[in-house]
Amino acid sequence: MAPRLAVAILIALAVQTSGCEDRGGGGSSSAQITFTAAGQLGASLRAAEAHDHHIWRDTPPFNADHTLNVVVEIPAGSLEKREFDMAANAPVLDRILPASLVGYPINYGFVPQTVSYDGDPFDGLVLGPPVSSGVLTRGIIVGLMHMSDEKGPDAKVIVSPVDDAGAPLHALNDDERQRLDAWFSHYKDWEAADGKWSDVTGWGDAADGRAFVERMHAFFRAGRHNSGR
Repeated sequence: MAPRLAVAILIALAVQTSGCEDRGGGGSSSAQITFTAAGQLGASLRAAEAHDHHIWRDTPPFNADHTLNVVVEIPAGSLEKREFDMAANAPVLDRILPASLVGYPINYGFVPQTVSYDGDPFDGLVLGPPVSSGVLTRGIIVGLMHMSDEKGPDAKVIVSPVDDAGAPLHALNDDERQRLDAWFSHYKDWEAADGKWSDVTGWGDAADGRAFVERMHAFFRAGRHNSGR
């Protein structure tokens, strides 16, 4: 799988990584990102084989009503950093963040059937009240947050739940962007001694967010096809 998938990811990553800030050479090169993604995707697909239904592997990113699916890992306000475990088919506790961070400012999760630059699912952030860890939520894309960290580009799609008419319940306005920017640009400051950092580098609109999801879904499809899984 890896050689063919690596070529596909390398081509698409030329678009994804363009314009992302390199903080003093701390990020990974395109080649490193490519082969990391290919290898991690293969490992994830193998781990998912133990389950007849796997929420990442078997849930489409988009629904018939054009809403996006996001599996929440970390509820808004939580200091418990949970990450999805492919073998367990559920989020598991990774660590507890310092109390000074006052919890995640938004529900944090991932979009199923996607693969990001590091081989993990593409991040999805859900506006609104806290959503329990492990819950599959639906919403409309309202924007895209461009980020980078010590590993490379780390964009995140922003989603809002919808009302009965299909309209977003929460707006990604200037105040909300500033609030998210302030938190995600500094939430790794306490780990700076370990070489970790994060930076919000800009914002995209709903169309940009959808384009990113479609690209990350294409990586997943290519990897699954080439792996035969």
